[in-house]
Amino acid sequence: MTQMEPPLGSLPVQDHDHDVLLIAGSRPEVARLAPVATAFNDADRIRALTVATGADPMGVHEAFEALGVPADVTLLLREPPGTHPAAIGAMLMTRIDELLVDLDPSAVMVYGGGMTAAMAAQVAFWRQIPVVHLQAGVASDDLLCPFPQEANRRIIGQLASLFLTTGGAALGSPIGPNAIPVGDTMAANPQPADLRFARLVRRVRAGDSKLVLVGLDRADSLGVLAGLPDLLERESDVEIVVYGELAAHGAAAPLAQHDRAFVARTLPLAELVGLIAAATVLVSDDPELVTDAPGLGTPAVLVDGPHIAQPGDSIRSILSPRVMTTVRQVLAVAPKVVDEPSDGKEAVRVEQAVAWMFGLTPSPVLAEPVLPEQSPAPAAEATPAVAASADDDADDTADEPSTTEA
Repeated sequence: MTQMEPPLGSLPVQDHDHDVLLIAGSRPEVARLAPVATAFNDADRIRALTVATGADPMGVHEAFEALGVPADVTLLLREPPGTHPAAIGAMLMTRIDELLVDLDPSAVMVYGGGMTAAMAAQVAFWRQIPVVHLQAGVASDDLLCPFPQEANRRIIGQLASLFLTTGGAALGSPIGPNAIPVGDTMAANPQPADLRFARLVRRVRAGDSKLVLVGLDRADSLGVLAGLPDLLERESDVEIVVYGELAAHGAAAPLAQHDRAFVARTLPLAELVGLIAAATVLVSDDPELVTDAPGLGTPAVLVDGPHIAQPGDSIRSILSPRVMTTVRQVLAVAPKVVDEPSDGKEAVRVEQAVAWMFGLTPSPVLAEPVLPEQSPAPAAEATPAVAASADDDADDTADEPSTTEA
């Protein structure tokens, strides 16, 4: 066993009565927790510490950096974990427990049902530290789909003190009494800096287009690239974004000239995460990227990659010549979902709910702004009949002692 690595990062000076650890173990978790960290910082009522860990702590660390929220703590593992969930979970459990003993936080916040979230919630419960479960309302009624996230989500649901949901009723197991709808905090991330991608995401969110995101780096994936023009010809509502090493290949030239295709050699991580979340399907020869996609709500196709059959798995490894057939099948069954418009306050609602849990505010939900026409009418604007009635009452009681102050 290698020597234990200390956590990376310099902790801010303790200047709040309450602190919350935002623990992320994957890029999808970072995409939901980074806006929350910003909201805590802006409100300045509770100290929030972002923790990057998981099977690839430095990858999570870089994701926090890409979204403009540097990780306060990067929890490195003592040795490379195995691939089986039990090996990953055992190592994460030990490291997270050590962190909780060192920092003794007021609460721990986790997102979804990943292995890091499950281990953090379990250890926090053992240490009698309250658990806040973000996006607890995103659920299925199948214990094995997605696997093992849905089972982990239900376990966390038994341990959490506060449940923050996207809204609406959750399927599967009950999520507890303290369930507060906050919306999807993913919407609070910055919009793509590239205006082409920003407009594309808006079209997809409005239900006008379906996005097929294609990331290819290996030469043996050229067959996929060659099949994309035909996909555009067959599917009139599909738009394609191609990135990676093969974007510079000559086979990508026809796509670069198509009005429903975008070709880019590289994509900033922040924009890539946003495009994956908006996509109807991701096609890639990068196993790590494909693994992240279901956490962002997107089915993924791994081109010519290793595939270990798992119940309810939303990741498929397909031989290059058959990828387009699989993509068309996904497009055929994927409904056009029109997203609810975001008000940009999802992360602010999270901060408000946690502040309520700590007794810092009387309400767990944000107060709705009072519009001018909703304000009570001033007394001077009373109708003449009411005014006359008030004058009569005043005459009748003029000789009586007053019991109220003017």
